[in-house]
Amino acid sequence: MVSSDPKRSANNVAGKKDGKPLAKSKKPIAKSFGKHPGGAGGRPGGTAGGRQGGSLNPGFRPANKFKGKPGQAGPPTPQPGEKQDWAKFKQEKKDLKLKRKSSRDTYEVSKQIMQIYEKLRCRRTVNKDKLVEEIYKILDVGDTISKVVKAHDTARVLQCMLKYASPSLRSQISEKLLPHTVEMCQSKYAQFCVKRMLKYGSPATKSKLADSLMGHIVRLAGHNIASGLLDSLYLGGSPLQKAYMRQEFYGDLYRKAKDGKVKCLEDTYKDAANMKASILGSVKANLDHVANKQLVDSSLVHAVMLEYLRASEDNDEILEETVTAFAALVPHMLSTKEGSEAAVICFYKSTPKNRRAIIKNIKEHLLKIATHEHGHVFLISLLNSLDDTKATKKAIYDNLHNDLKSLVANQYGRRVIQWLVAPGDTSCFHPGFIKTIEEGLAFGKKEKDARRKEIFEQIEDPIAEAIVADPSFWLSNRPIGLATADILNHIKGESYKKAVQVLVQVVAQPNWVVAQAEDLENKKQQKKKPQNDVEAIIAEATKQRKKLLQTEPDSSDDDDGDDSDSNSDAEEGQPKKKKSKQATEQTKDESVPSVPGMEDAGMHHVLKKIIKNDKDKQETSVSFAEELLHQLSSDVLQKWLAVNRGCFILLNLVQDNTSNAEILQKTIKADSQLLKLLKSQTTQGGKLLAGKLSLV
Repeated sequence: MVSSDPKRSANNVAGKKDGKPLAKSKKPIAKSFGKHPGGAGGRPGGTAGGRQGGSLNPGFRPANKFKGKPGQAGPPTPQPGEKQDWAKFKQEKKDLKLKRKSSRDTYEVSKQIMQIYEKLRCRRTVNKDKLVEEIYKILDVGDTISKVVKAHDTARVLQCMLKYASPSLRSQISEKLLPHTVEMCQSKYAQFCVKRMLKYGSPATKSKLADSLMGHIVRLAGHNIASGLLDSLYLGGSPLQKAYMRQEFYGDLYRKAKDGKVKCLEDTYKDAANMKASILGSVKANLDHVANKQLVDSSLVHAVMLEYLRASEDNDEILEETVTAFAALVPHMLSTKEGSEAAVICFYKSTPKNRRAIIKNIKEHLLKIATHEHGHVFLISLLNSLDDTKATKKAIYDNLHNDLKSLVANQYGRRVIQWLVAPGDTSCFHPGFIKTIEEGLAFGKKEKDARRKEIFEQIEDPIAEAIVADPSFWLSNRPIGLATADILNHIKGESYKKAVQVLVQVVAQPNWVVAQAEDLENKKQQKKKPQNDVEAIIAEATKQRKKLLQTEPDSSDDDDGDDSDSNSDAEEGQPKKKKSKQATEQTKDESVPSVPGMEDAGMHHVLKKIIKNDKDKQETSVSFAEELLHQLSSDVLQKWLAVNRGCFILLNLVQDNTSNAEILQKTIKADSQLLKLLKSQTTQGGKLLAGKLSLV
């Protein structure tokens, strides 16, 4: 509708509204509201905003992504307005895919071996070695084996072959693969074949496998996939092979030619001191290459790193630069003995700023470090050398306090707690270990005794509160009980009183039982020596499998009992097979046996130690022996007097203490059954207790 106001109409014509300019559109008019026949946006087949393939042009089809390689025709694109035959389109895609596969020179070979592999991977197949020979004959033509080892499907075939082949055939397969091991170690799928060669290969094959990587050690150590395999080869290699692998970090000279006389880094410049700076520079460059890839969690790298730090101790400038670079990598260096020693040197030689950075980096890994075989040594070294005791307590102990029970239940975590409570105590630590840890005192300014006293005073009460919160745990087995005895021997005053009062109530319970966890822990920690005869292992496994097949009902041929593909399946995101029901039930039913606390030999030793230490604490207002005697009921005494160890504990309670002897004497005389039971005892402990109490 046209306005009757001429002034207003003039403003509208001039691009104004009520005397004000109209707001400009964000998009050009042609693009926002285009009316070209091809669609909105002014482009044939376009949409608003200039995009193609919109719904305004139903005849438009996106570019065909299946058109194939240049010069290779893909499925035809329908003309505008023509209806697409989807069944035909899908079939053409399949045909094109098959045509591409068939153009590869290994297609027919892969097709043949995969058909045999389906039989080989079946659990009920018995003569698997013959199928392996059949596959090997196919692959032995034209060195095809080196081409199929990197493919995701045929790599599994080779894994299965290495597992089920006869010893002679396995050696032949390995010989074919050895020239290609460097590429295989870096391949996403071929790496599993290298693992099978390490697992099932003979000692000679493993030695040749390590030798085949010589000249490429530094490059493989910096590769994300190959670094793990290289670490396994280093750990399983001979001392000479380990020395040769380390030599490649010393410079290009040793990468091309090895020297049997060079056993460590110092041997390289022993006879030529002027070469030291050049060699150390090469080592640093190689270590920086690995560190930049965040791949320092390797025994080989740790060994070289420790040698480099020891060789650089006389050069503070180089050492400080190296320590600064490795400060963020300390948590990854604590998995081996050499790495832990290198981390300790890094911490000792660091500036206060770098020390704070190291502590910050290990905060989130404190529990794992404290319970690790080598990591706990680094943590104890750190606790023994820090001067700022308040910062030590805040950064270390406060972060571990919530996991105190987990620490005490672990054999390495207990050592950390024992060092906090009783540092340098020869009854808890070996003198050699104490000497090694106290080397760090040279890098601190505060007096040793003052530092340790300040730390202990800060953690004394929190540990006592933890004992009060769950006293039964602290007397649950011998290892934990010994740690509890060490804690009671050092805490004093109100903290000692609170801990003693709750622990006495646990010991005085009629149904007090302890777990024999010591034997179970020792079994877990003792690693079985692996058998060297790989063929004997495979033969035994085959024998067991045949017995299982004879007892099992028939199953379909599609069952796959081969576990050799598990790593490949995990790599491709495929789910692993579930464990059998029988194995799950066995794991669930595994329990720790328990015995009455007074009958356990380990707990008997713990109580004797607590009572002995209690006698030495004359200044305390509470006595463990006296508190225990007041808590013992007639039912508990009846159980104790019937056991030789129980009589000895009672004897220790009254030994050299007249008041305690009078308390126990009155209690037994007041109960005729207890008096009769004690007099009838024929055990050594019963006789000595009756004589001590003058009740014979």
